Amino acid sequence: MSADTGKSASTRYRWYVLAILTLVQTCHGVDRAIIGLVLKPLGLEFHLTGAQLGLLAGVAYGIPFALAAIPFGHIVDRYNRKVLMSVVLTAWSAATTLCGAATGFWSMLAGRAAVGVAEAGGSPTGMSLLSDYFGTDRRSTAIGIWYLSSGIGTALAFFVGGWVVAEHGWRWAFIVAGIPGLLLAPVLYFTVREPKRGQQDAAPESSDAPLYQRLRLLLAKPGIAYAIAAITCIATAIYGMSIWLASFLVDSHAMSLPNAGLVVAIAYGILGSIGGLAAGWGADRINAQRGGFDPGHTMLMASAIPLLTAISGLLAVSVNDTGLSVGLLMVAGLLSASYNGPVYAVIVTIAGPQLRGLAVSGVQMSANLIGVGLGAWLIGKVSDIVGGSDGVAWGIGVAMLFCIAGALFLLLAARQIKANQFSEHAISRS
Repeated sequence: MSADTGKSASTRYRWYVLAILTLVQTCHGVDRAIIGLVLKPLGLEFHLTGAQLGLLAGVAYGIPFALAAIPFGHIVDRYNRKVLMSVVLTAWSAATTLCGAATGFWSMLAGRAAVGVAEAGGSPTGMSLLSDYFGTDRRSTAIGIWYLSSGIGTALAFFVGGWVVAEHGWRWAFIVAGIPGLLLAPVLYFTVREPKRGQQDAAPESSDAPLYQRLRLLLAKPGIAYAIAAITCIATAIYGMSIWLASFLVDSHAMSLPNAGLVVAIAYGILGSIGGLAAGWGADRINAQRGGFDPGHTMLMASAIPLLTAISGLLAVSVNDTGLSVGLLMVAGLLSASYNGPVYAVIVTIAGPQLRGLAVSGVQMSANLIGVGLGAWLIGKVSDIVGGSDGVAWGIGVAMLFCIAGALFLLLAARQIKANQFSEHAISRS
């Protein structure tokens, strides 16, 4: 085989790996999001309040996820990632399927907690693998494609799930959601190769330090702490809104549940996927035109996205016209995942190959402990306080304020990264 042929095969294989990991993360998205579709029928059958439903959708998943995130991040940076991904995919898919057998609040809470624990290993493992297949010239694009899974997963959960709930009841929605991951796990295990760690980066740092020292080293890197705070705030708004959006359309605009699910599938699924892909590809194109990957400028570009998301989301829940509200929700959905590719490309690049799993786990821990856990519960609690058909609308409006805070934290991250770049440039010239 010639060198060119070998390089072409290697290039094709890394895109195959990206496709498999995107499918895995799509299962992650479906299994996480499916609870949002069934809140109404679940609450009616088990006689649950809005706050209790918020706990099932957010805290029951988010806290176990957060507690498991850092241990998983530590494991990801030290052990075989292909094996780990195969195991956690099987675990969270099986747990989702078992949620269909819940008999009340506490058994559903236990099922959601099991999904959360297993899914904590998904993102850090997948992003660590991708970073060893794609260098900085294609990293934003690859992560943007990988994050198509969020939109596709939401679309499948609400579109296919809406039909399943209407025809067969909410329990079958969980069963149907869990099966694809169980089928995909052996494909991942037998066809994806474990890459050499750090092969796309120069001079990898040692990973032999104790966990607490590695955490201190990670948080000392420019922009990382602000980026974690930003993603946590954005997750509070985006996850909470996506979970309660179908209920908002049913309550405030008298939509049927299948139609509401279709709107969510298009807004957060199809359009969310398009926005995420376009932002990741656009960031790489702009960086290429400017002479190479620039983390400070990339973070600055990304900071505008959550601000625009918040504006469109606030307007969507404020207007009375159903058509206008749906149109604004489409805009919010298009923007909702667009920050992921650029922001995570900066995080995994600055963290370096030996801290990537820990970096992504740190982000995921905070985003799920505070963001996912708080967002769904907050909207449910505000809905209970306000009451009536517009209670969920008020809850979503409050949650959107966290998106604005996320934009400010991304600006601070960009400023800190740029200051560090300037300092390093000045030192190199002296």
